[in-house]
Amino acid sequence: MAAQHEIVDPSSPPPRRAEKGERTRGAILERAVALAYRLGLEGVTIGALATEVGMSKSGMYAHFRSKEALQVAVLDAAAQDFAAAVVEPALRAPRGEPRLRALVDRWLACGRD
Repeated sequence: MAAQHEIVDPSSPPPRRAEKGERTRGAILERAVALAYRLGLEGVTIGALATEVGMSKSGMYAHFRSKEALQVAVLDAAAQDFAAAVVEPALRAPRGEPRLRALVDRWLACGRD
């Protein structure tokens, strides 16, 4: 069997750089979600987050093109965190009241943490 070769677009950045960018974006989003919990979503701005993570505003704009894009990304990240911490574990409980109780208990614990 002949080896298959992946076609690489020469205009795309090398995977290593893209991975680093995704890791940086993920770390920024973690801090942004924490900032949103403290200040509310309106408190999550490019400038406030740049100060929080020690980056320049232009560096932040490289990851998030606008305040609105940043806030949407924060909402998406918070929803994923909530699903992983609350919904998915609760779905492993038996159906009915035990599942509902697991969901509420995890939701309340998530709010305290």
